[in-house]
Parts: sequence; structure tokens; C-alpha cells
Amino acid sequence: MDSEQVLKVTVFTSDFFHLGREGFYAQMGKDGRITIPKIQRALLGFGLEKRLEHHIIEVTLEPA
Repeated sequence: MDSEQVLKVTVFTSDFFHLGREGFYAQMGKDGRITIPKIQRALLGFGLEKRLEHHIIEVTLEPA
């Protein structure tokens, strides 16, 4: 994957009480990271007070 390439990112989360799936378009940074936008984090149920340590997270990357 090239850092210039636009990717379709799908994030699926699961814990004991909540299932969520959100998709968005992103580009990788030079360091290989992708940032999940604030609105998608909120829709997935991750506010600032929630941590990810007890969640199963599946991320799918596809060329856009």
C-alpha cells in the first residue's frame, strides 16, 4: 500500500454490550497509521471516557 492511496476503512467493534460498524475513507500517514475520525469513534461508542482495552476491533482496508 502506498501512503498516497485513498483507502476505504471499515471498523467493526464488539464488547459484551455493544456492536458497531463504521466505514470511512482515509489515507495512511508516512508512519503507516490511520486515524479514526472523531465522529466515527463516537458512533462506534468510544467517547473520551471509554478505553479500548476490553473491545475486539476488526479493521478492513480496501483500495477506494
